[in-house]
Amino acid sequence: MLAPYRRLLAHPGVPHLLVAGLIVKLGTPVLSLALLLSAVDRLGSYATAGLVLTGHALALALCAPLGGRIADRYGPRPALTGYLAAHALAYALLLLAPPVLMIGAAALLGATTPPAGSVIRGAWPRLVPAASLPAAYAVDNAVNEVTFIVGPLLVPVLTLAVPAHGVVAAAGAAVLLGTALLLASPAVRQAAPTPPGRLSLAGPLTHRPTLLLLTIAAFGTFTFGCLRIATVASATTFASASSAGVLMGLLSAGALLGTLGYGARGWPVTGGRLLVPLSLAEAVILLGGGWVPGFVTLAVLITLVGLVTGPRDAVVPTLLADHAPARHRTEVFAWLSTFTWAGYGLGTAVAGRLTGPHDTGATAFGVAAAAAVACAILAAVANRISSPLLTPARETLGKHSGESDRYGYGRPLSKGRSCPLRTLGVAARAGARVPLRAHHGERLSGPAGPSPSHRGDRVLRRPGVRLRGGRPERPARAGRGR
Repeated sequence: MLAPYRRLLAHPGVPHLLVAGLIVKLGTPVLSLALLLSAVDRLGSYATAGLVLTGHALALALCAPLGGRIADRYGPRPALTGYLAAHALAYALLLLAPPVLMIGAAALLGATTPPAGSVIRGAWPRLVPAASLPAAYAVDNAVNEVTFIVGPLLVPVLTLAVPAHGVVAAAGAAVLLGTALLLASPAVRQAAPTPPGRLSLAGPLTHRPTLLLLTIAAFGTFTFGCLRIATVASATTFASASSAGVLMGLLSAGALLGTLGYGARGWPVTGGRLLVPLSLAEAVILLGGGWVPGFVTLAVLITLVGLVTGPRDAVVPTLLADHAPARHRTEVFAWLSTFTWAGYGLGTAVAGRLTGPHDTGATAFGVAAAAAVACAILAAVANRISSPLLTPARETLGKHSGESDRYGYGRPLSKGRSCPLRTLGVAARAGARVPLRAHHGERLSGPAGPSPSHRGDRVLRRPGVRLRGGRPERPARAGRGR
């Protein structure tokens, strides 16, 4: 079961990337709680402190795609270096500015947050072969879960030694240290900027499969936002409002186990098709949450929700790495952060609006279940528009050419092996000259270069071969005339 993770950690640069990511991501939940406590101490008002957090979160969510676009255009190393300097100055302003400027300083801090998480997620396809990507993104998601479990627990421990202002400084030191470690990693040092293309304000959002996957991720965090409200309402009914923290802890623990279980084995269905049953199972469990007879049953159901949402949260970035345009990869993962935070905010707002002071949480559970069904529908639509003749956008054939058919790319491109014609699109972008054989056994050789009839960068139609029903077929010839 642990073999995929052992193979992952054996690749050069992977441990370095994981350590840097752990330190960077640990600073986010610590900062969120410490900034609230610091704002309350300095401003004396929870309402104003809430505005400080809102300013920071909105600036972070809105400016994240810009950081990803800069990293794609100029390379992750120059982008991270510039953001590191700007973020350090923003932290100094936040810590030294008078209370009246705290909201603006928090917004500046969010706007200058280095795109470290997006760079890390975009680096996995360059660092490991395709067969190890599920394990890589499972570990990446597990790191997120661990930081959001451990981070809030560290804050009260640190406040025993330093004031809340000092904890904010400690969180900033963690982010800056992790970003500096990321700058020294081989995955960042060896990454080259993408060649300039046509400028577009929407960027990768014009790519329909990418937009669908981002929307699926937003619906996923919408359910999480609803659960935040539903657990508090249900816990108040069965025990006390403070026990809602236990339920959210069980949700995170279930998600951690689920995501590690997903990356530890191969699955009989591809990642895109796996999203449909996972989302439907989540919807069924959430519907049951509104009718549970007691707190223990509710705790079991919440843990089950985590077990199915953990794999889903690992599948989505894996699919984004495969399907999103390679020249926008870092920006795509930055948009993923924006979409997930937007979904979470909308989920808490909608569920909070529909939940009364004496509600049992059934309405919020129902809304969360509806969002999970929407996830399943969107996943089914995404699978349908991903025609069998369309293969995910891969940058190079190179080291991935020998990998097994894990995502539907076809068989390995080795001599004498049969290969679906759609795999030629992969070889085309790699400039590969490989002997291939069509399904009916006729060998096709020569450079796999694009032809005028290819669709985008996805499908290559060989001269003299037409497609019928998704299979290659050579037309009959009147004479060979050799």
